[in-house]
Amino acid sequence: MSEYAYDPELTDLLSKLVSIRSPSGMEGEAQRFIAEWFSSRGLPAVLEPADGGLFNVVVEVAGAGPGPSLWIGGHSDTVVPSVGWSYDPHTPTIAGKRLYGVGAMDMKSGLATAMHAVRDLAARRDSWTGKLTFVSLADEEATSRGAKSFIRTGRPFDAAIMCEPNFEDPATGAVGKVNLCVRITGLSAHGAWPERGINAVTEASRLVAAIGALDRRAHHRFGKGTHCVLNISSGDGKYEIRVPDHCEFLLNWHFMPGETIEEAVQTLEALVNRLGSRAKFEIITAEPSYGSYALAESDPFVTSFAETYRRHVGRAPELGFCLGVSDANVLAAEAGVPTILFGPSGANLHAADEWADLSQMAVAKAVYTDLALGFLSGRDNKETP
Repeated sequence: MSEYAYDPELTDLLSKLVSIRSPSGMEGEAQRFIAEWFSSRGLPAVLEPADGGLFNVVVEVAGAGPGPSLWIGGHSDTVVPSVGWSYDPHTPTIAGKRLYGVGAMDMKSGLATAMHAVRDLAARRDSWTGKLTFVSLADEEATSRGAKSFIRTGRPFDAAIMCEPNFEDPATGAVGKVNLCVRITGLSAHGAWPERGINAVTEASRLVAAIGALDRRAHHRFGKGTHCVLNISSGDGKYEIRVPDHCEFLLNWHFMPGETIEEAVQTLEALVNRLGSRAKFEIITAEPSYGSYALAESDPFVTSFAETYRRHVGRAPELGFCLGVSDANVLAAEAGVPTILFGPSGANLHAADEWADLSQMAVAKAVYTDLALGFLSGRDNKETP
């Protein structure tokens, strides 16, 4: 990796962001801090309403004239800290090149890096054309209410950089996801004569076993999608000697490009039909749901990114495919914006002692800045600006 000096300015901003508690749905203080950070530097920030009383931070910077539009940003919300931390998860702690704290890796380091890149690009706006838009989204760790609200504004973008912690494995695609709620209705009877009823729990377990044995079709590049039963419930907890007539379970279904949510429902319906059950099965698509996407390796934005990455990191990127979902799915699959996931990384994602790699932040900033300048000035990015 190319050598970049330790950047105390980036570290200071990341420390401030980590010190602000921002679990999903309660990221308002962090969002206001980000907006004020930009406004105090002469870049007006808009707190744009999102579903559920949340809001996104939007900063738009116009270049020297008409041209392409580039989106850059991520989310400011975090998961709730898990147990087992060696440090106070809300007090940023630096040890060597690591900064520990909840959300440090996912993804306040990427957000802080993008903020500095946008500030620097704004200072050079006479050297590029078009529009650069920074967005800090709400609720990514939950149901992406921020991203889904943002794309309803209808702003057009030619490309996007989602600053997720994909430093070693920048991603140009991701699986899709849908939650499927399966409700089973049987027939109640006295527990001493179970044959007189239809046991909804038993029939649900038959379907769960069939789902577990399901062999998903493989994508030619990315392999097979996955599925997992997340929970199952029946009754109200009271002790009763009767055949349960209701049961339901939640199935998390990840799917590859080329597959659809409708196909997932059809697959379950086919399994139900093969059971020959006397129970009634209802399959309901539940939130959150995300489409899958994959950019072509020959996409100009992908090739430009690959060359920029090689120049600053010192090797060609191993372009990956995300086996989890993020707001990138909303931008790419729902809004049709070619989106690359790339940002400073670390370790212990959604776990105790999460940390961000401080040495990667300056490198990521250089990639963001160089890629944006090339994209917004029409360069092919084969020459350093």
